[in-house]
Amino acid sequence: MKRTLLLSTALTLLTSACAVTSGTNPPALTGGPWLNTASQDAGPTLAGLRGKVVIVNFWVYSCINCHNSLPTLKGWYSKYRDQGLEIVGIHTPEFESDKPTANVIASLKDDGVTWPILQDNDSKNWRAWQNQAWPTFYLIDRAGKVRSVHRGEISSRFPGAIPGLEATLKNLLAEK
Repeated sequence: MKRTLLLSTALTLLTSACAVTSGTNPPALTGGPWLNTASQDAGPTLAGLRGKVVIVNFWVYSCINCHNSLPTLKGWYSKYRDQGLEIVGIHTPEFESDKPTANVIASLKDDGVTWPILQDNDSKNWRAWQNQAWPTFYLIDRAGKVRSVHRGEISSRFPGAIPGLEATLKNLLAEK
């Protein structure tokens, strides 16, 4: 009996501490500043984006794998935005030099990134999502559930995941 109770308690604790995975509701986005929005004080909320398909992308501008993934994201944003796609970037610094907002803004301008970006200098979102890698892409359906998670570069250098992710994206956009 003790062993069952202990195992049950351990499983409950592990389940509540799991990373955001497919089939789960993601945590709310917190902090800021927000970039590429009307105000640095406010950006989109996941609840406010219900009805859209959302890619949440954890990245940092100094990460080559993140940088190399931008053309794929820009292509999808251009191709699918009118069908209900939104992208929200969460810029979580790896180093102190990644933290200045002016550097992030300059990078967004240089790279032509136009979707909303949440600057996560204190890693609150990184910890809440229990994210583990740059870049990571969470595909969220119109109802607000995570349907797919991909860790790693999506680019012409590493194209293997692109067809599957794009197929998932198209399927989510087709769902009403």
